[in-house]
Amino acid sequence: MPRIRMLIALLFVLIPLGAITTPGAANAETRIALVIGNAAYQVGGPLNTAANDAGLIAQTLQAAGFDVVGARDLDQDSLRHAFRDFVEKATGAGPDTVAFVYVSGYGLQLEGENYFVPIDAKIAHDSDVPSEALRISDYSRPLAALKLKAAIVVLDAARANPFAKSGPPLAGGLALVDPEPGLLVAFNSAPGTVAPLGSRMVPPMVPEISWAIRPVVRQARIGKNGAKLLSRRTR
Repeated sequence: MPRIRMLIALLFVLIPLGAITTPGAANAETRIALVIGNAAYQVGGPLNTAANDAGLIAQTLQAAGFDVVGARDLDQDSLRHAFRDFVEKATGAGPDTVAFVYVSGYGLQLEGENYFVPIDAKIAHDSDVPSEALRISDYSRPLAALKLKAAIVVLDAARANPFAKSGPPLAGGLALVDPEPGLLVAFNSAPGTVAPLGSRMVPPMVPEISWAIRPVVRQARIGKNGAKLLSRRTR
């Protein structure tokens, strides 16, 4: 069931938002991707699947014709540079570009914003989150403003986390936010919930994401009304 739900979720997000491209148009488009897997966290121990998940997604995107920048186990400075460089790359790529971002690791929500956590983060209190983690909207908003052919962000980061154990607890999972026009966003779990940590090397949702990339991204175009945010619970 989780395999089917994840596939349906991705198809539902991408297909209705634009017209189907012709084969000629698909060949002309530029495809770029940023894929990050953070596993070697200094607090709470390593995540068993994050780097492997990112590797599978990166391989599938490359097979689909994407110019992929892949990275793993990024500290705060390296993580911010990776996102900044990708936005600059998308800026220079032109409007006929599909930009795909996938991050796997720990994600946090605070005051309605979503954050992705670098491996060296030291988050003892909720007040540490803005300075220790990367706020996704700081980079998704500039990406959406470029009016690309498609901009897709997958946050595989709604996990039970070991941070902010002193003071008020952090809200679980990721926050439901209104997406910027021109941006597609998918979570690995419903807003405010966390996905179960699987013991297998690659959990069921990741093969379905990689399987869905090839036929769906080829067809995705952003309509004038912008994008919708879709998340589905993975049980």
